Amino acid sequence: MPPPPLTAKPSTFTRDSAAVKHIGLHSQLRIRRDAQLAGFDDAVFFEPDGRVSEGGTWNLGLVDQDGTVIWPDAPVLPGTTMLLLQSLGTPKQITAPVRIDDVPNMATAFATNTTIGVRSVYALDDVQFPQDHPVLDALRDGYAGIPGDRL
Repeated sequence: MPPPPLTAKPSTFTRDSAAVKHIGLHSQLRIRRDAQLAGFDDAVFFEPDGRVSEGGTWNLGLVDQDGTVIWPDAPVLPGTTMLLLQSLGTPKQITAPVRIDDVPNMATAFATNTTIGVRSVYALDDVQFPQDHPVLDALRDGYAGIPGDRL
């Protein structure tokens, strides 16, 4: 059973040393708490130039109208689950810039980390996504099939 869908409030933020896993999470967790106080589950970050990056403790994936998974090309911590999903090779996956203005044109969105696997995103701000997209099913099935010694 997948975790419940996530709602996220967009916030301008650049992670300090994005590619390095570290314990300096105060800023991300403060922004998450602000988002929760505004009625969201979490925050999703975007750069000052408008490129979407990641959540506070999770990677964001988007699916375009053709069914291609797009991993945002922005400063992010490359999470284990994201890297494992990328290694599957299916469905088609690319890394490309995604601007906050591009989000309404996406077919669906999802969050990944080792705790939640593949979690659908119900809403990024006021943009809502369907929860029963076949690409999400394919990603979940692919992730479930990864041998335990790779996790």
